[in-house]
Amino acid sequence: MIRKQLHRPSLKITRRADQRPAHRLTFEVWNPFTGNYQVEDSIEAAMLRVNHLAGLICQMWLQRHPKQDALMDAPDPEVADTAEWAEFRINATTYRSYDTRRHDKLGWTRAISLLQAVETTCARIGCTPPHSTPL
Repeated sequence: MIRKQLHRPSLKITRRADQRPAHRLTFEVWNPFTGNYQVEDSIEAAMLRVNHLAGLICQMWLQRHPKQDALMDAPDPEVADTAEWAEFRINATTYRSYDTRRHDKLGWTRAISLLQAVETTCARIGCTPPHSTPL
């Protein structure tokens, strides 16, 4: 059995009250390879990106790739950050699992499925979920 530390990509949606309605939502993907959030133009693009990263990490996990120890998990959020946000992550093993968190509840909570993770994240931030999950 493989017992490596998981390094999970995530999708974070942030709503900023101080911007125009068209630009209030920001979609960011946590990239464990670079150790930072990367902005995407839409929720669909962000979901495709997080899925791609999860696939790469899963392959590393299966092959016991030595570089997987260099990957980084998403950091704990800044307590002083006043923006409202919600996030879900993918535990990228052969049997994927999902977790969610938000600005007012910083601990990760298990989601039953990707669909539940996406719907929970979108509902908490006031974002319309995609019509179909593009993963």
